[in-house]
Amino acid sequence: MSKIHPTAVSGFGEGTNDLYDRARPSYPAQAIHTVHSSLTSSGPLTILEPGSGTGIFTRLLLSPPSASYPKWDIGKLVGVEPSAGMRAQWEKSLAKVPQDVLEGKDVRVVDGGFDDFSKTGVTKGEVDLVVIAQAWHWCPDHEKAFREIASYLSPTGILAFVWNLESSSSKIQRDLRALYEPYDLGSPQYYKMLWRKGFETPAYKELFEPPAESHTEWAWGMTEDSLVDRVFSKSFMTPTHLHGQARTDFEASLRKLIREADKEWVDQPNGVFNFKYDTHVVIMRKKP
Repeated sequence: MSKIHPTAVSGFGEGTNDLYDRARPSYPAQAIHTVHSSLTSSGPLTILEPGSGTGIFTRLLLSPPSASYPKWDIGKLVGVEPSAGMRAQWEKSLAKVPQDVLEGKDVRVVDGGFDDFSKTGVTKGEVDLVVIAQAWHWCPDHEKAFREIASYLSPTGILAFVWNLESSSSKIQRDLRALYEPYDLGSPQYYKMLWRKGFETPAYKELFEPPAESHTEWAWGMTEDSLVDRVFSKSFMTPTHLHGQARTDFEASLRKLIREADKEWVDQPNGVFNFKYDTHVVIMRKKP
């Protein structure tokens, strides 16, 4: 069985995932085009999504929100998620996808991890895309994971990592990160860059070409309450880890920071301001 980081186990357990699904942003069209344009197969595509969480990225592939997003010819899309709570929310949230979109497609989520796709029912060597959105930093064993991923990819299949990152381009966001990062419980968050060590493993060097990386800057309209929800959706900020008076005091500090910060207003009467993101995409191809 795949190992799961204890902060992820407790932070993303039952009862936390509705907030996660509600508070987390989607992904910008340009970043999705970067992944889509990297494919060599036109479809129907076989896609595996390890760390699929509540299905935010899954739903984006199945039902793009506007014409600015690419359309995917999907035959099979299987999420791989070790958290039972996340899988339950994934299945619940799939109801947001129009039923006619799902007709004729094999779309489901199964138990598993970054190094264990055995329950997917997918044949090794036939996967067009393995995409990991907002999750690869949790991978506990890069060597095993890269070997498992490579074994399922077709010779021309690709591996893609995608992260939405809170930009450090504005003072409010730098101050926000300075407020919550000390609470991260030593967990392997993206900003620690521990995930880059995977590129130095024997498996990666043996099986994959050097990674191609790109960044997309964009903004998401938020309110004070939605930004508070966004912060509390982090694994280390859930009530399991931050509770009682400490949670009350933190929320008071968080709301004070938001209220007093200079903001780029979108709709000031309704309290909506721009919150800037930087979406990082990493594309990896198998060696011949």
